[in-house]
Amino acid sequence: ARCLDDALPSTFDRQSKIIDDALFVTDQQAVDMAHLLLRREGLFVGSSTAINLVGALAVASTMPPGSNVVTVVCDGGQRHVGRFWNRDFVVKERRLVWPGDRDNTVEDAGIGTKNDLNSLGINLKGVQ
Repeated sequence: ARCLDDALPSTFDRQSKIIDDALFVTDQQAVDMAHLLLRREGLFVGSSTAINLVGALAVASTMPPGSNVVTVVCDGGQRHVGRFWNRDFVVKERRLVWPGDRDNTVEDAGIGTKNDLNSLGINLKGVQ
């Protein structure tokens, strides 16, 4: 998992013998998920939580019906206001699209539906 620093977590290499698989989550997917969670669920999360949830939904989309996927909501947005939740940093420094700047397509699309998650690169066929 990477977000806004283009570096793998230091624990990844040390624990790679116990990791079965890893997913790549883009910065844009993380930013979009964080904004989705704030708008639809009232959750002000940090980048790690956003990455975890994008990954959990991606894994859920590959699992058989009735499967369970567990992830961790591990950080709040309050510690990320200088970068991850800073529009100028996200747009100017990282060259990402700030959700809501997309000609209102994010709000109009009804973020939180399966179609919206598809825009994050997550195919939710079979996920309830």
